[in-house]
Amino acid sequence: MEYVFQQLWLVIGLTAFIVGALYWRRQHMPATATRTPARTPAPIVYRDSPTVRVADAQRVDRTRKVVRLRAGESVDVLPSVVGLPPRFRITCKNIVEGSDLEAAHIVVEFSGAQLSCGPLVHETAFNEFVVPRASRDQHRSSVFYYHERGESLEFMRIKLKSADPASGQVELEVMQLHGHWPVRSGADE
Repeated sequence: MEYVFQQLWLVIGLTAFIVGALYWRRQHMPATATRTPARTPAPIVYRDSPTVRVADAQRVDRTRKVVRLRAGESVDVLPSVVGLPPRFRITCKNIVEGSDLEAAHIVVEFSGAQLSCGPLVHETAFNEFVVPRASRDQHRSSVFYYHERGESLEFMRIKLKSADPASGQVELEVMQLHGHWPVRSGADE
């Protein structure tokens, strides 16, 4: 009787091994092996154009300015209305010395919106940044704002071009873009 149990366990073990090997092989088939015959590629059909019709009104406003400030000075990039908070103001607090990179400590007032910054920029407080001189990878060393609202897009970027501790002057490049695309109506579709 003991011999029959050994034979039965041997058959069960061998069956489990074969099933496991088949399962493993099926899961690890090479990428070139396919289980179904290859289908011919379907032709590409464009039903909707990704471009905007020329007849519709479209507007993109782009501003690029170079701003020179001394420590303690500020500049309004966009004109402010008297009695209201500034729309877009940059203030240079000081030039950071003692590091191997040129850097400036700036405060940006942008209509109360929270700004973002690249990983090389150090944010010290709300919209207050220590910005190093822009490297080849400008996104890592700049302060920026991006907001999309349906048919419009607003983008702003500030990067430090130079900081001279001897003269106490910084040079910032400010780019602002505002784009407006037409709203699609039911008649267009």
